[in-house]
Amino acid sequence: MGKEEFFDEQIIDMMNKAEQKKESSKVNQSETVEERNIYTGVRIFGKWIYFERSLLAKDTITMMLPKNFVPLDPDMTKNKYPSEHRPETILTDETGTINLMFQYMEGEVSDATIENFRNQIFGMMKRVNPGIKEREIGSVDVLGKKIAYVEFSNPAMDGKLYNLMFYLAVKGQPLMGSFNCRTKEMKYWRPVAFEMIQSIETVETIE
Repeated sequence: MGKEEFFDEQIIDMMNKAEQKKESSKVNQSETVEERNIYTGVRIFGKWIYFERSLLAKDTITMMLPKNFVPLDPDMTKNKYPSEHRPETILTDETGTINLMFQYMEGEVSDATIENFRNQIFGMMKRVNPGIKEREIGSVDVLGKKIAYVEFSNPAMDGKLYNLMFYLAVKGQPLMGSFNCRTKEMKYWRPVAFEMIQSIETVETIE
């Protein structure tokens, strides 16, 4: 075999490998998108998590929720949230590190004022807890309903926590929801948490 033929074969081999890598990348990207869909299931740390639509917050909203989420044990609830003003609904996974909470708050709000309400509450939180680090603030429209949110991190007993706190008006009353996990798990759970928010339906909308 001559040198030219040898180099030609090397070039062809390199081109084939590059094409295979490109195709493999396409497949991996497709799998990544599929894994982040809460309607088909998501895979986090090699474990598949499946979701179902559940009634929450005094049966006033529905939301796609991981099937393995359960109410937090009463003793753990008192330890993690010693204040008597703890959230009414606290759900968690089997590790107790992925949490979702709901709490109706006092006041009257509408879609037009829910962002101002969020700003007031979050402003008070930052004054009380200077360790809060704001990440992003915004709103999403879900089925014509405005949901205002804020992302932040804060130090906790078992490490730093990522929080996604969100607010919506339900029959004129402010409903606060809060998702949190450890910051080291944020990159896996953040897109999932936003999908969960965008799955919210109020019972009044369903009716």
